[in-house]
Amino acid sequence: MYDTFENLPESKKEHIIQVCIEEFAKNGYKNTSTNTIVKRLGISKGVLFLYFKSKKNLFIYIVDYLTECLTNDFFKRYSDSKQIEFIDIFDQMGDFYNVLLQDNPYVIVFILEAVLNTPSELREEILSKHDLAHERLLEKMKMNNLRKDIDTQLVLDLMHMASYHIGQKMLKEYGGEMDFFKKNTDEYIKLFNQYVDIIKYGVYRR
Repeated sequence: MYDTFENLPESKKEHIIQVCIEEFAKNGYKNTSTNTIVKRLGISKGVLFLYFKSKKNLFIYIVDYLTECLTNDFFKRYSDSKQIEFIDIFDQMGDFYNVLLQDNPYVIVFILEAVLNTPSELREEILSKHDLAHERLLEKMKMNNLRKDIDTQLVLDLMHMASYHIGQKMLKEYGGEMDFFKKNTDEYIKLFNQYVDIIKYGVYRR
């Protein structure tokens, strides 16, 4: 479906992708205008739709692209083809999110908008892709040191609830200003790490 786009020079593809990420991050799926996108890119709408056919396909393409890139980048940084201790992966995620928020907050906002504010017509497809990324993470996890009476899925559910809560908090508070993250990233990472520590160590004194 995307052969014409994939055959473009890499630098041109990356520029188109980045502009689209920024527009979807700033405005959400429904309020993003393809007219604004093509104006920024200096191309016609016909060319954009030659590449992607529709706004929906463009959005799905970006979701696929970022999911693949971020998952591969995470593995490259932290696993080096080795398995990761189950609970350590969440500490590493906090560090990974910190880097992303500082270097390219548009990416984080795009992903949060896609997952947390998913348009109804895209919900099933996007959440399916999100689940596949989690499955790839699970394959890298080493779970030998977990308590035998613990259901792993329940731990994952708790981690996801914590992540979603922080994601919603960020979307509510950042006010559309990407510089906000450079000033406040530490607060969100600290909160995420607190949730992780509670899940790891519990709430009662030992």
